[in-house]
Amino acid sequence: MAYIRTKKINNHLYAYLVESLSTPSGPRQKVKQYLGRIYQFDKTENVQQTNFGKTKESIINALVTSELCSRKFKKKDDFIENKSLIYSQKSLTLSKKSKSKNKKEAIIKLNEGFLCSFTIQRILSFKKGKDIKKDGLKLAKYFFEAGLQIPKEQFVLFYQMIK
Repeated sequence: MAYIRTKKINNHLYAYLVESLSTPSGPRQKVKQYLGRIYQFDKTENVQQTNFGKTKESIINALVTSELCSRKFKKKDDFIENKSLIYSQKSLTLSKKSKSKNKKEAIIKLNEGFLCSFTIQRILSFKKGKDIKKDGLKLAKYFFEAGLQIPKEQFVLFYQMIK
């Protein structure tokens, strides 16, 4: 089971994907992937999203757009950006602008989860299993870990779109 762990280095928070392994001497954690620096923005207003669309990607984009716009991000063309962070609605990625023109991975702490390219892709690449109850709980957990609050009707619609 993999989860996101945060570390504080030089007063900045960084996130890592960590997997638990059991050994004879007890459980150990192994870092699987560096996810990026964590940024926090205070929620200033409630932006309700009403147009969710008909695809999984459009539902995710609508949820992310409403969360980011409620934290003073500005929408420009196919991007939603703040001073240094960019969310691409086409590629569904979150990155940090840098002077060297190459984008770095970034994470935004939303609600009780972490929004990043990894958590978005994990939701989009979710596959159905044989047990609907387990699948529903797992998918809900993925939305929760990404910090996205999805209405019940949209959750059911999203689950029905999964193959």
